Amino acid sequence: MKYTKYNYKRKNHGAKLLTSLMITTLSAIAIGLIAAWLLLKIIPDLNKLKATDANIPIEENVSNNEKEIENYSLIQCGYFSKEENAKQVLGKIPSDYDSFIAKDSDGKYRVIAGITKESDSSEVIEGLKGKGVEAIKVNLPLDKNNEVEGQILAITEGYLEILNTAKKDDVKEVNTNDFKAWSKELPALSEGEKIEILKEYKAHIDTLNENISKENIAAELEYIYSVLSKIKV
Repeated sequence: MKYTKYNYKRKNHGAKLLTSLMITTLSAIAIGLIAAWLLLKIIPDLNKLKATDANIPIEENVSNNEKEIENYSLIQCGYFSKEENAKQVLGKIPSDYDSFIAKDSDGKYRVIAGITKESDSSEVIEGLKGKGVEAIKVNLPLDKNNEVEGQILAITEGYLEILNTAKKDDVKEVNTNDFKAWSKELPALSEGEKIEILKEYKAHIDTLNENISKENIAAELEYIYSVLSKIKV
C-alpha cells in the first residue's frame, strides 16, 4: 500500500508536471506570437522614423555673425609722451611719406608715416628702415560682414585710392565728385555699434574739396586716422 501510494503520488505528480509543461509551452507560443505581431507592427514604423530622420536637412554650422576681418595698418614710427620727441622723429621721415603726428586721447603722440592695407605694410616699413627710420605696423581690424564697419572699410579704401593717386608725380590733382556721389549711394544705416562714426565719415566725404592735390594728402590721412582710431588702435 505504501508503494502503491508512493507510485500513485509519482503518477499524480507526473500528470501535473505534464499539464504544467503544456500550459507553459502554449503560453510561450502565445507570447511568441504576440511578440512577433508587435514586432511586425513596430518595425515598419521604425523604418519610417529612420527614413524621416534621414530626410531632415542638416543645417550647416555657419553663424550669421561670422566675422571676415580686413586689416588696415598704421605705419608708426614712434609713440611718445612728449610732443618734442615726436617732432624729432617726424623730421627724420622723408617728405614723400606724408607723415604726421597724432595726439591720442591719453595725451600721447604717435608719429604716423602712412596708412595702408596690411598686405602693403611690409614694403613701406622696409623703405623707411632703408632710410634709417624705424617703423612698425599697428593693425586696425574691420569686419566686412558688419554693415557699419563694412561701409567704413569701403569708404577708407576709396579714400586712400584717391590720396595715393594724387601722390603720383604725374598727377596734379584728383577730382572727388565721383567718390562723393558713390558715398551718398551707400545704404543708409540707422543703427549699429559704430553708426555715429560712419555718419561723421560720410558727412566729411560730402564736404571734401572738389579736387585733392599733394598739399592735401597729409591732412586727409590724419582725418582717416582719426576715424579708424575710434574703432581700435
